[in-house]
Amino acid sequence: MDKGDVFSILAALILVSAVAVAVQMPPAETGPATPEIPTQASTPTPAVTASPTPASPALPEPFRIFYTTGIWDYPRYHLPTNLTTYGGSDPPWPGATEIIQFAYIEEAKGGITSTFYVPYNVWRLNCSVTATVRPEAARFRMALVERESGEIVEGAMLQYPGSIIKNVERGGKDFYLIVSVDDVDTYRITLETLPNYL
Repeated sequence: MDKGDVFSILAALILVSAVAVAVQMPPAETGPATPEIPTQASTPTPAVTASPTPASPALPEPFRIFYTTGIWDYPRYHLPTNLTTYGGSDPPWPGATEIIQFAYIEEAKGGITSTFYVPYNVWRLNCSVTATVRPEAARFRMALVERESGEIVEGAMLQYPGSIIKNVERGGKDFYLIVSVDDVDTYRITLETLPNYL
């Protein structure tokens, strides 16, 4: 190849390049964009949102039951002489892991309580008695009375310190307690129910 041919080829290339720059083709029109397929690394991770937990029902705040002085309008204000007909302690609730206390009375002497309302159909009286001075002479007697009828719903009796549980399957009523004690330091009666009865 001689020098003249090389110069001719170079001149032709320069001429074509110059024409291309001078003419400047308009940019190609863009059509609908094709969706870009994301790669594994560029896939956005959706934000994790915690599913709302259902609100649990508000647990009742235990209220204290006090003795009253206005007992004369109560339908019953004397304990029967024999409370053994109401039996001993009831068995504990099987499989109960969460017991809810909704009321209590804690005293050292006996008396008649003010009226209290129990809305639950199933509940219990959990009674515990402490006597350290003369435990052999300690005696605790209690009756749960329905306010309207004066009927004794449940009764309990302890001859020594200890505890007794009485299950009650009656609710939506007003009740009161009649308590008698001898040689007892303190006693506590806790009214309890289970979450599924709230």
